[in-house]
Amino acid sequence: MIERVGRLYSRSLYRHPALFLIVPLLITTVIPSVLLWFFPIRLSQNAEIGFDTKDTVLSGPRLAWARIQPSLMFSNRIAFSNPRPIDTDVQQPTVQPVSKRVRRSWADNLLSAINQVACYDSPIPLMDHLSQVILEVPNYDAIFDLKFLDKLCQMQPNISKPLSRFDSFTPYRNIWSVANMFACISPNLRVNCTQLDESDIKIVRKTIDNCWKYRTPIFECRNEKCQGTCSTCRDLPEECSSQIIHDLFYRLLPKNRDDSPFLVNTFLPVFTLTGYITQNIPVDVVLYDALESSIIDYSKKSKFELKGLLMDVKRDRLLAAALRDSILALLAAGLVMIVVAVHSQSLLYAFVVILLLALSVVGALGVYSLFTDEFPLLNLVTFVLLIAIGSDDAFLLKSNFPNHLNEDTFHTFLTHTSFTMFLTCFSTVVPFFINITSNVIVFRCFGMFAGVTVIFNYFMVVSFLPAFLLIQHRHLDCFTGFKFPYRSVFSHLLYVLLPHVLVQGRYLLMALLSIVAIGGAAITYQGLHLPEYNPLQLFTSDNLHEWYDNNAEKNFEFVSSKIALPLTSRLVWGVEPIYSLSTFRANATSPLRSDPFFALKTASDVHKIARSLEKARQLPFVNHQPKFWPERFLDWSDKYPYSYLDFCLRNSTSFLATSYNDTPIFDNQTFAFVGYTAMLPTTLKYNHRFSKLTKSFEMLEMTKPDNGWWAPEWWLMSTWFDLLSSIVQDCLSSVLGSLFFVAIFAFIQLKCQALAAVVTIAGVICTSSAIVTLLGWVLGVLEAVILVLVVGLSFDYTLHYGAALPEQGCAEHRIREATSKGVGPVTLAAFTSFLAGASMLPALTHAFYQVGVFLVVISITSWTFSTFFYLPMLSITLPRQSGDCKYCEKTNQMHLSPRR
Repeated sequence: MIERVGRLYSRSLYRHPALFLIVPLLITTVIPSVLLWFFPIRLSQNAEIGFDTKDTVLSGPRLAWARIQPSLMFSNRIAFSNPRPIDTDVQQPTVQPVSKRVRRSWADNLLSAINQVACYDSPIPLMDHLSQVILEVPNYDAIFDLKFLDKLCQMQPNISKPLSRFDSFTPYRNIWSVANMFACISPNLRVNCTQLDESDIKIVRKTIDNCWKYRTPIFECRNEKCQGTCSTCRDLPEECSSQIIHDLFYRLLPKNRDDSPFLVNTFLPVFTLTGYITQNIPVDVVLYDALESSIIDYSKKSKFELKGLLMDVKRDRLLAAALRDSILALLAAGLVMIVVAVHSQSLLYAFVVILLLALSVVGALGVYSLFTDEFPLLNLVTFVLLIAIGSDDAFLLKSNFPNHLNEDTFHTFLTHTSFTMFLTCFSTVVPFFINITSNVIVFRCFGMFAGVTVIFNYFMVVSFLPAFLLIQHRHLDCFTGFKFPYRSVFSHLLYVLLPHVLVQGRYLLMALLSIVAIGGAAITYQGLHLPEYNPLQLFTSDNLHEWYDNNAEKNFEFVSSKIALPLTSRLVWGVEPIYSLSTFRANATSPLRSDPFFALKTASDVHKIARSLEKARQLPFVNHQPKFWPERFLDWSDKYPYSYLDFCLRNSTSFLATSYNDTPIFDNQTFAFVGYTAMLPTTLKYNHRFSKLTKSFEMLEMTKPDNGWWAPEWWLMSTWFDLLSSIVQDCLSSVLGSLFFVAIFAFIQLKCQALAAVVTIAGVICTSSAIVTLLGWVLGVLEAVILVLVVGLSFDYTLHYGAALPEQGCAEHRIREATSKGVGPVTLAAFTSFLAGASMLPALTHAFYQVGVFLVVISITSWTFSTFFYLPMLSITLPRQSGDCKYCEKTNQMHLSPRR
């Protein structure tokens, strides 16, 4: 049946190529255009869109708390989508005006700490949230060079114009640099750093050298527990006990004095963009652009080595950078087009191949629009991946197109190539579609779009491209004939010498590559880990803002304390968690609803909540002594009959103090008693490191109340932990699932040689993973998506060699023939993938750059292992033949003609 359908399809294509040229063109242009007209998609400007989880244990409570929190800051009355009617058989309370409940703003602290001088005696409020500049000098001695200090001191007047634009947003006016700090430390009463001289520097250096050995006591004396009152402070020398000395060691100088090069931090009198946003102060990111440009210009002028910046603006700059990097895909397409033209000796064929790739993307966009209108920025890298993946089939089709064309030879050609392309295509599609099962939204969107794109590409290469080859062969011969001058030399190397090398050196090659693969597995196991410092990298590591996020915590004491926010547990009763309503839409969630099964109708119900709270308060990492509202309510309501329980509950807030952290929840419309929430403080601290965060969340899970749920007070902590957990789980499931399907595909095509193919793929995975690990990769969201593809892309070249393996002859003859037939398409496919990846290396964004690195690495390792490991390994796995091989005479005499 399949043979008859295949024969009918090839006959129709052979006889009516124009039809198979026009119909796919209409399917991939007209239909997607109509779909995109009615269901337009939008490229999100939010860099973090989709970097969230759905349908996990933590996601429902987290999303519900994110909905409740803004309202609770002002009132305990919440608007639910299912208003709960109040019981009519109880006395109704008189609704009192809602008093506004406001959390203390940063402005309260800022207005009380206006300070326009560089020297200070008490901590500067929220200093950690100011913008920062990190410079690099040769060593510790260099910071005491008067010329360096003078240039650093002159930074303020040179960037004063962009700084002045922030004057209406912040009361600070001075830059806190080591130059200003030295002026404050000097006993010569210098007004500012412009008055520093050599005598000041000598005194200051002596002071700093002496105080350096007291760094730890200095920090302990100023921490939250001590606050200058413990015995540690009394043991400090007087010259080392000032706030200036503390901040110099804590914020401006690195942890290790012997570092070379030596880093120096500088604080600007400007908050980061996030700092202003949290104060509800709108600031245009253009102001930061001007400030950064001014800092860079002055650094170049002063010959400073500028290493890092903190302004929290990288998310706002990502979209423009990603669109700019997308243009590099055109460069990749151009390079691939040149290679296809050289191989096919036809510029027209090369143009049609690039057109086919573009049509595949358009068709996929049309299908994608039916599922969601949100297009995460990560989807843009699909264009680059398709250029690398899709060009392989173009070489295979052109290399196998029959010289003596008739209906039978065309059928044989199409059957062989379409089946081989089917296996390579779907070995790549499988890991994409496995991502749809992920809990991470951006994984789902990327997997669906990339998978559909590859399917459209396969549809085009079995219809549109063969039809074009037929038309070109019959009517467009005048457009061929481009000759590459060194083609015969390369053909001789690939088709004649290489098979001989593989056969004669097979044992040495297998041994060397086996050692490489085993070493790669060890390197990957030891070195590949989740991010420790920068949760979501958006730009390449040499970007000033990314450098700060990647390195500041390693070098400066204050950063780890700044990140180590308290982990508090928010306990909630009477509110339903939020559920996902769409697989691909990030914002498609259920409305906020009260829990209809929760009610406090009897004293026993109140006692249950009180017991849960008491149990939680007594946990060793909590140890919270003050009682919460339900516990205090039971003590207060003893003198009232419990028949008035509902009335007492709703009116108790007039007598019992409640707050944002301890309050009943009422329905905003009916004033019905709906639920209760409390914030449970703990001694736990937030940390980016997944292992430490896992332990903290396991302990926080112990606070989960009966008939209720919990979420971290700062719900973004839950987002990050849930994201990391999903990455680990999704990577494992995707790789194992991909290996399973690839093994099946290998058995279908290669049968008894499938084991050799699977071993080769394992070698490619281990080696390529080790290389990217040595290049500094960590298993972030983007890297997790990319590494899943390593299985499918490791299989393509091996499959091409396996498909070229003849069924007759001895092992040596079959290896030689498979090499001579398959090395051309495989090498060209690897070379185009390498070019596509290399084109992305100038990218600014992390996504495009990492995809470029991955394509370069996977193309080299996959070509190397498939050629120099899989083919030699066949000498062991192929069956032995007794006697002489009648097919070997020509190859043994090295008369195998090179391909031309």
